[in-house]
Amino acid sequence: MSIEEFNRLIRLGLCYTTAEDVLKGKLDETFEVDQAQERKKVHTWCRGRKNIPVALEALWDLEPSRFYLVFDGDDPKDHNPDDFSVIQAELLDVHPKLTYISGRDKDPWHRQYKSSSCNTAYRWVNGRPVTPPLICDYGAQIHIEGGMHRYHLAHHYGAKEMPFLVREEKLPNVLALLPSAKVLK
Repeated sequence: MSIEEFNRLIRLGLCYTTAEDVLKGKLDETFEVDQAQERKKVHTWCRGRKNIPVALEALWDLEPSRFYLVFDGDDPKDHNPDDFSVIQAELLDVHPKLTYISGRDKDPWHRQYKSSSCNTAYRWVNGRPVTPPLICDYGAQIHIEGGMHRYHLAHHYGAKEMPFLVREEKLPNVLALLPSAKVLK
């Protein structure tokens, strides 16, 4: 590993571990640098923001090679896209069945959730999609395994239905809990 290359990646905004993974070929440099630059823009856009967006349209990225992004920083090689199905379901069907831990007692712009909401809102305001939330069954309920902030932001802004990722082995149970669900992939 070249120290010059490592320092170049750090100057471009990558954290140490990401720079190291890029140099080892585990992560794509262009994608990771774009992500780092977007994080800076989000920070500037969100800092001190009092005028939250009045309306937002949720945009979803259904590209299987990016499904790993629902895990917030996991390595793409840790998650085979073929292990997931994509379903579309009505939020009137999903929301009342959420586990307590997947629910929210405050809106997504509350200070407790604001920074994560800003990340997703920034992308949607700029026409950039995010991977759908990952859900599973938990008894007779639905649990959000990843992408909780994006789910609640979409719900807050009035989404009627949306896509969800579901692990293949959990698909039959989730479909049984959500009569409105349709398998897309």
